[in-house]
Amino acid sequence: MAFFQQWLLGVLACALLVSAAVQLCPEGSVKKIARFTGGLLLLLAMLRPLGEVSPELLGWDAPDYREAVAWLELELGRESERALADGIAEELGAYIEDKADSLGAEVSAEVTVTSRGGAPAPERVTLHGAYNGALAEWIAAELGITEERQIWIDGR
Repeated sequence: MAFFQQWLLGVLACALLVSAAVQLCPEGSVKKIARFTGGLLLLLAMLRPLGEVSPELLGWDAPDYREAVAWLELELGRESERALADGIAEELGAYIEDKADSLGAEVSAEVTVTSRGGAPAPERVTLHGAYNGALAEWIAAELGITEERQIWIDGR
């Protein structure tokens, strides 16, 4: 804030001095030269902060920038994959629970999703409730989760 205040006071002081000098000059070419010179001085006063900028502040390390962008893209991709996998697991769990209801079984399902070939796919399912053979077969046929990867936990 102090820097801005000092800069503004310098610009105002320069403008007052230039204005006074132009008013004191006689009409004609001398006054035109005074206006031109005063305008240049005012422009220099306004641009003075640019002359005080150190080269380190202007330096832009492009390789570091590219590396940071690449890392952020990688992290964004990972986070996106995790969010997609979580969404798929939640939706598949609800799908299995709906199918269990239609088969007359009371089951809650927790699906574990892993990445296969760059895409999330169901790996195994933990089912809380009494074993239901029809549901186990449907899960194997419909979702590709074999009975070996189905964990049944009797809730009773």
